[in-house]
Amino acid sequence: MQLEKSLAVGSGMFTACHHRGLTYVGVDNYTISRFDIDGNQTQNFICLPNYPITFRANQDQLFVLVYGSPYQVMVYDLNGNQVKTWNHTDKNRSWNGNKLCIINNQVLAVDITNQRITVYSLDGKTERQITCPQMPNSTYISMCAAGGGDSVIITTHTPPAVFRFNLNTSAVVWKTDLTGNPFCSAVYGGAVLVGGCGCG
Repeated sequence: MQLEKSLAVGSGMFTACHHRGLTYVGVDNYTISRFDIDGNQTQNFICLPNYPITFRANQDQLFVLVYGSPYQVMVYDLNGNQVKTWNHTDKNRSWNGNKLCIINNQVLAVDITNQRITVYSLDGKTERQITCPQMPNSTYISMCAAGGGDSVIITTHTPPAVFRFNLNTSAVVWKTDLTGNPFCSAVYGGAVLVGGCGCG
């Protein structure tokens, strides 16, 4: 991999995603900014009630997990209009880490409080809740799609670990604790990329 472009977001960045040639960046003033391919910024493209923990694009909509009590999943079209909202059960006080992903047109969100992953339909109906006892009640947990449609990669900061979790069997496919202090992960070209402090 090589760096192609960098963007100055002007504030603390929490999360970002790229969709249809545009980059969306969630920052610490409770907003999402939009950047075009030339780096031109639309500030405050979406204004939120709290921190944007994670967001992902699907079917030309942005699904945003918003910190709060309760957490909320807020859905916006690509013009920045809110189209739906639902509450998410997690009550953990941490706003850190990517805690939402979309697999097979289902929205998956980490529920640290109850050590599970909640699976929603795209319109917010709870379809199932998958217990994940390997996920500690930690302040910093991140999740991303693992590829293949049946698994996620979960990173935990305390204790430090990365593991692949099968959503159908609730089995840990593999696990490693040789990761320093992981903060996030992504799957790229068949490899699992882990970011954090002391990750080699």
